[in-house]
Order: sequence, then C-alpha cells, then structure tokens
Amino acid sequence: MPLLKLIPLLLVFLISACDNNPQVNAQFGTPENIAGEFFHAIYNEKDLSKAKSMSTSEFASLLSSYGTARQAGRILFNMNFDKVTVNVNRSGRNLREQYHDQARIQLMLDGEFDDKRIQETRTVVLVKQRGSWRVKEVEADKFSSSIR
Repeated sequence: MPLLKLIPLLLVFLISACDNNPQVNAQFGTPENIAGEFFHAIYNEKDLSKAKSMSTSEFASLLSSYGTARQAGRILFNMNFDKVTVNVNRSGRNLREQYHDQARIQLMLDGEFDDKRIQETRTVVLVKQRGSWRVKEVEADKFSSSIR
C-alpha cells in the first residue's frame, strides 16, 4: 500500500522534469530550431551561456563581450522584450535558404516590452560545424523601424 502512494508522486516528478518542450515551431536539430532556440535563450531564459553554446566561436566571443543576455539583446540585436514568442517566418519567401553547410533562417519575434507589443524580423545565418548547426550572424530586417 505505501508503494501505491509513491506512484503518483513519482509521476508528478517525472512530468515536471520533462521541460524539453520545443519553444519554436520547427523540428528539433534543424537550422530553424537552432535559430529559434538561440533567441529563446537570449530573451526568455536570459541565458547567455546557452546562446553561446549554439554559436560559432567567433559569435560566442562577441556575445561574451556584452556580459549578460539582456545587454546582448538590447545592444547587439537592438531589441528589448519582457517576454517573446519566436516563430519561423513561413510566409511568402522560402522558409530557409540552405546550402550544404550554411543556412539563412528568417524569424518573427512577437513580444512585449513595457506593456507595448513589439514585432520584429531577424535573419539568422547558421553554419554547420562538426555535424551541428551554429549561429554565425544575426541580420536585422532592413525595413525594421528599430534600426532607423
């Protein structure tokens, strides 16, 4: 009987430990997934180390120079969010431009900052290094109001 009382507790523990739900509308391990998870790490998790682990060594070094995820997001990417949803832009253009070892992914970032809705678009350039996709560069949308 005491064992039966432990089963629900064990199930609750196992379910709560499984927080590996994808945060982006893309298949795991694809360039789209890596690009989206990169921005999720910066803006929602505020985890610069995680973002650096998804980057090339050169881009990781650049991120390190900003000290925190908040500073990197605010200064390097010129965007502030309290909370953001990251989606792969699936409208109009090709979903991605991918070649053998390089991909360009367009992302839509939709979130809030100081109770104002903010929508931004960024293109993430990824390269394949040792079998894994890594963020090499983030390009601002040339028509975005935040870069003017």
